[in-house]
Amino acid sequence: MTMRKTIICMLLCLMALGARADEQRKVTLSNDHNKEMISLSYCNIFINLNEVSDGEGEVSIELENLSESKVLILFDRSYTEKQAKKMSPKMQFDKTFGGTKGKRVIDPFSEQMSTVMQLRPSDKQMLPAIKVENEATKVVTLPVYIAKYKGKKLILLEKQVIELNIEAELKPSAEYVQLNTDCERLIREITNTGVCPNKSHGTSVDKQKAAYQKRIDALKEKIDGIISSHGWNSNDAGYRRYEALKSKLDGVEFAERDCGRHRTPVAGHRCNYCGLSLQQIYHRLDDLYKRIYSSSNRKQAKASVMSQVNALYNCCTDTKCSKHAAQWKKGGDYKNKIVERYNRINSL
Repeated sequence: MTMRKTIICMLLCLMALGARADEQRKVTLSNDHNKEMISLSYCNIFINLNEVSDGEGEVSIELENLSESKVLILFDRSYTEKQAKKMSPKMQFDKTFGGTKGKRVIDPFSEQMSTVMQLRPSDKQMLPAIKVENEATKVVTLPVYIAKYKGKKLILLEKQVIELNIEAELKPSAEYVQLNTDCERLIREITNTGVCPNKSHGTSVDKQKAAYQKRIDALKEKIDGIISSHGWNSNDAGYRRYEALKSKLDGVEFAERDCGRHRTPVAGHRCNYCGLSLQQIYHRLDDLYKRIYSSSNRKQAKASVMSQVNALYNCCTDTKCSKHAAQWKKGGDYKNKIVERYNRINSL
């Protein structure tokens, strides 16, 4: 490598280093840890997580000037050296400030700000609120100019670039948790139970589907109401979170499945669980028992699965079931376990 190329490479490296922040800090906020302070030699930075909604939070940043004689300045937009001299108060670069005289440019705060912010000694000022999304890093750059008054002019002495990498770990709201539970419960009920095509069922397939659809529509209407009350649009995290619930509800399929409660003397027993062994039926019942037992609302949880419980029990007790009738009559450990688990579910 020639001496010329070596010098060029060194200059490029120095330029790259100069472009980096003087201070780079990672800030992780959550519902349980919603405040953090960064202490520097010339200022304190207070960072707070406020007004948390579903999947989205609002971060406030407050600056405190620790200097007894210097002024800290954050600019709302980029200014040329010529424009800075026309500001009120007039601003100009100190002779020791880096860059080519007359061609230096002031760097702005990375977020939207309506005016230039000046912090006199011991001042504290709040920056405009910043939106952050759940588990997404928001990079906020603060080019802080340190200045001093010389008569009526402000002399820009140096620039300190602070880069904040803010990450928010937001818990979903109680409202969302409850609505998500309601959606999952309905989806599980439809998936596990389906609609019974048996002519002895008493309610036609179309009416069964209509009843389910009415419950789906009620939940979707509730979701739309929440989105509207928050004023979210399609770009907001809360909007996307609740729209995902609607998509799950829209994706439910109404599978036709005999509920197993209808006796048909002329034909042998046949249902969706005939392919299971008695051991598998017991484990299904055991899983349903545990789901009801661990639920915060056992009555509701039990009601949502009893059609499946009865269908499983009927499958192995029906004397016309070609798969299970002989084995059930013979008895054994799993017959006893099934009876015991079925009775315990009914007693909850």
